[in-house]
Amino acid sequence: MSAATRAQDAVSALLEARRTGRALERFPAPVPATLADAYAMQQGLLAALGGRVLGWKVGRIPPAMVAALGAERLAGPILRCAELDGDAPGEARVFAGGAGAIEAEVMLRLRAVPDRPLAADDDTRSWVDAIHAGFEIASSPAPDVHAHAPFGIIADIGINNGLLVGPRLDAADFDRLEVTTAIDGAQMGTGRACDILDGPWGSLRFLVGLHHDSVIRLEPGQWISAGAITGVHPITPGQSATAHFGDRVRIACTAIPDPGA
Repeated sequence: MSAATRAQDAVSALLEARRTGRALERFPAPVPATLADAYAMQQGLLAALGGRVLGWKVGRIPPAMVAALGAERLAGPILRCAELDGDAPGEARVFAGGAGAIEAEVMLRLRAVPDRPLAADDDTRSWVDAIHAGFEIASSPAPDVHAHAPFGIIADIGINNGLLVGPRLDAADFDRLEVTTAIDGAQMGTGRACDILDGPWGSLRFLVGLHHDSVIRLEPGQWISAGAITGVHPITPGQSATAHFGDRVRIACTAIPDPGA
């Protein structure tokens, strides 16, 4: 059996699991072993799932692998997005028996796609027309996906399972707000967006670079989920999460079993 055929078998297993909402016993072999192979598998799964790409999530490469891979971040497509309605909790779909987590993040809406890669001293924020608080739902039908980071995570569409977009944040200081995440009332982590690598604008520059390298395709109006601020917090169906962005914004969600697409 050729390597391409085996890779397609892995895509088919992930596709069936995501379509049915059923967890896998383990990440399907073969797990890609390079970033190029992982993004190629991601594109195959994305094409098979179909639907419009509503945005892109940004995650982190494990620190011990950064030097060898020459990258600090990874990307995955967003296929589901919902607005949070006031204080009412949103629904976070996670794969029962798989891997599930909630991440408090800032969401940047892309005004237009830059016509060139962006440098640190460019006015990156001029390409964004809205900044909101939100949750990324990170869930995979493979319970051991994190054991195969970053390659398995990238391949399984960045293990993104939707965004919950909350209230607008003030562009003047959104990245310096103290963010706190709790699950079932227990505090899980705190942080500020500006302290994660080179911040949300760095995440956008990373994605613009991937776009110009033809790894992903950005489009105007897409949301950029710019990276976990307080950490990646495991969550299972029935649990609830809240996040505070300073003393101005509170968002909430409850995890439910993913019924499949």
